[in-house]
Amino acid sequence: MLTINLLQLQAFVLAAEQGSFSAAGRKLKKTHSAISMTISNLELDLNQELFDRSTRNPKLTAAGEVLYKEAKLILSRCQHFETLAEEFHPEQESKYTIAIEPAYNVPQEHKLLEYIDQSFPGLELQIKQQSSAEIIKTVLNEEADIGFILVEQGIFSNLNTLTLPAADLIYVAAPEHPLSELDKVTLHDLEKHRQAVLERPSHQQDVAVSPFVWRCDTVRSAAEITQYGFTWTMAVKDLLQSYLDSGLLVELPVHHTLKRSIPAALIWRAGQSDGMVHQGVIDYMRLQHSG
Repeated sequence: MLTINLLQLQAFVLAAEQGSFSAAGRKLKKTHSAISMTISNLELDLNQELFDRSTRNPKLTAAGEVLYKEAKLILSRCQHFETLAEEFHPEQESKYTIAIEPAYNVPQEHKLLEYIDQSFPGLELQIKQQSSAEIIKTVLNEEADIGFILVEQGIFSNLNTLTLPAADLIYVAAPEHPLSELDKVTLHDLEKHRQAVLERPSHQQDVAVSPFVWRCDTVRSAAEITQYGFTWTMAVKDLLQSYLDSGLLVELPVHHTLKRSIPAALIWRAGQSDGMVHQGVIDYMRLQHSG
């Protein structure tokens, strides 16, 4: 088994980069002879000649070129190892799971992830995408630490919440649909045309506006039949953005009294132990939306 140590690798890398054993010695506060001996011992351990010493300044051999890159990588990982050890706090979680409702565009999500990345570089972060109802169960079952949900039902008393900006709903139809030709769409106009409605659990309010409906399991299926002109539908804008961008659907200019939104919230278990990551995420979101 090899008995290579970090000093040998440091001497090897610095000698290759500085172009001389003396310069490497100055960096490591060692004598030229000490560096030369250290590298010679490394060559013996590896059974490889790392430097061509036939010239005034040692040059890497073919084996030295390959092993220099590996040595640099090992030293880099050792530095990372030390950094993690220095930064890790006993109260910091090693893993953290965030569950997100795909219909909700988390406000400044990239900023939140940037905060986590910079504040907890050694954290193993897991992000799940689930429906709001599934997220509530996931958080309660301790399968996620925190969740971003759309509040379409009552929230259990054993969950803490932080109110977030609501998700706006939009009304859409195919470009050739009669509703798309109107300058202003009223409730009476919507009632005259078939609506694609998402199936909802019995405890949630039905969002059917028209007496004529086709029911769908997902927003995607509702959008698909709507793009063919059979229906109009309403959903969170982010879920329909690709259809709008491609021109398959257009947003209807509805009367202001028809504007709707779905409340959103950040949820976590009541009484959950406040690890550094958990408290940091809550505090960060609270600060962002304190107004």
